Amino acid sequence: MPDSKPSVLITGANGFVGARLCRLFLDEGCRVIAGVRKTANLSQLEKLDVEYRYGDVTRPETLPEMVSEVDYIVHNAGVVKAKRERTFFEVNEKGTRSLMEAIAQHNPLVKRVVYISSLAAFGPSQIGHPLTEDAPPQPLTAYGRSKLKGEQVALSFADRFNVVAVRPPGVYGPGDREILAFFQTVNNRIKPYIGNTGRMLQLVHVDDLCRGIYLAATGGAATGEAYFIAEKNGYTMKQLIAMLEAAGGKKAFPLIIPGPLFRAIALISETVFKAVGATPMLTREKANELLASWEVSTEKARRELGYESRITFEQGARETYAWYKQEGWL
Repeated sequence: MPDSKPSVLITGANGFVGARLCRLFLDEGCRVIAGVRKTANLSQLEKLDVEYRYGDVTRPETLPEMVSEVDYIVHNAGVVKAKRERTFFEVNEKGTRSLMEAIAQHNPLVKRVVYISSLAAFGPSQIGHPLTEDAPPQPLTAYGRSKLKGEQVALSFADRFNVVAVRPPGVYGPGDREILAFFQTVNNRIKPYIGNTGRMLQLVHVDDLCRGIYLAATGGAATGEAYFIAEKNGYTMKQLIAMLEAAGGKKAFPLIIPGPLFRAIALISETVFKAVGATPMLTREKANELLASWEVSTEKARRELGYESRITFEQGARETYAWYKQEGWL
């Protein structure tokens, strides 16, 4: 008897967001296919009832079998760090094109494809003026530029099948390593007051993001649309640091670094790391990104998808801090 459950392919299923997406779609009664590379670390998927299909977006010949005969596809795979700028575009732009072409040829009746874009593709906001989905893109980094290209490629297929884009800001939650350094710094009793601490930042808890992606995949979104999925509240950097301080229960002391000094440190870091052939931890592009304000409106997602965030940063920071402590990451 054929499986009557709706099926979903999630690319990059083995990562932080991908694994949480697999759990959510399973909880919603879906048959989940994890799209992963043959070399992928599958430890986060070990206890989940998922099927595996192996494919690599940089190897188009591996994609037809992966995308065939599924109802929904969430394209979550991508590169967020790379030694060479061209790697971002090879994966995030060209890889997306290869995947979309495979879908068009081998699964044109797919119910919906969701491309996971990024707020980095659209650049920062002005303080007090959240970005809306129709804001002109102004990415600050190679990563942001590559994600913008990837989104443009994905939505260019909107007349061939139903495809929408989701644009999250910084994602955090138990299991995340990208924002771990922020928690570690405050846990070490340092409050990093870098640049203008009144600048605004909007984040999204991984569980809120996954729910937004699920709604984008299975709801009534029109093809070609894009949505910001974030916590509805933005915070000043000073407020965020205070919430981290409260989550850890430790009194921290301010370390004040003016913006120009932070950019100078980034320049030195970039120069030294490149001289020894290593990937810089801090670059001038990254410094500009960290010094900017990042606010978005989630009104369109609320209106068209029924999405509204449930987890405030105060709640999410406590949960994430506790998980880091339990796992020995702090």
